[in-house]
Amino acid sequence: MTQEEEKLIELLKSKLPQLLRDDEEFRIIFLGTLVQYLPTREEIKLILERMDRVEAELLELRKEQIALRQDFKAIQKNIEAILERMERIENQQAVLIEHVDGLERETRAGFERVDGRIDKLERVVHTGFSRFGIIVEDVLRNALQTAVENWLGAGRVEPITFGGREIDVVIHDSQHIILEITSRAHLQDIDRLKALADDYERQFNIRPRLAIACAYATPTVVRRLVEENIEIISAEVPG
Repeated sequence: MTQEEEKLIELLKSKLPQLLRDDEEFRIIFLGTLVQYLPTREEIKLILERMDRVEAELLELRKEQIALRQDFKAIQKNIEAILERMERIENQQAVLIEHVDGLERETRAGFERVDGRIDKLERVVHTGFSRFGIIVEDVLRNALQTAVENWLGAGRVEPITFGGREIDVVIHDSQHIILEITSRAHLQDIDRLKALADDYERQFNIRPRLAIACAYATPTVVRRLVEENIEIISAEVPG
């Protein structure tokens, strides 16, 4: 832009308002020139319609924003309610844990008391049955003499120490018989008798016969006794 053009622009800026007011011809020429740079009626209508659409969209966005705020407030309230409920649950859980711990302590103490009583009862029962076993064995030993005499016709039961333990042996007519005296015969009694017979034969070079004197034996034990060729002496215990 030249200096003259700048001066002309400054002149127009200072004189234009007055010329538009006072000089009608200039005003007509100026406006006619300006009109071609202004939007047409159709363009203005389109602009207004677009502005209406933008305004409507802004209104919808505003409504959605309000709805979102309401939803956010509702969610916030729900979260607060959930947090309060979680806090109550935590408090209840803490109380429950205390109750459970107390119950565990009481249960443990109860089991300890029960275990103590069971141990005491077991000792009493064990002592009682041990004494009963001694009584039964004494009764069996007393009844055994009669049973052996009926079985062999003669003979006495002699306890001897063999292999570090006391066993009952009957010797009659050159026969050696190892007896197991028990109130009730068990399968392990059979195995023990067989082992004793092997040891007895190795030490004395005599193969002993085996017999069990008992007041009771299950059918399974009886079948095993028959299979092992071990004789059963039924000692009638007086009541």
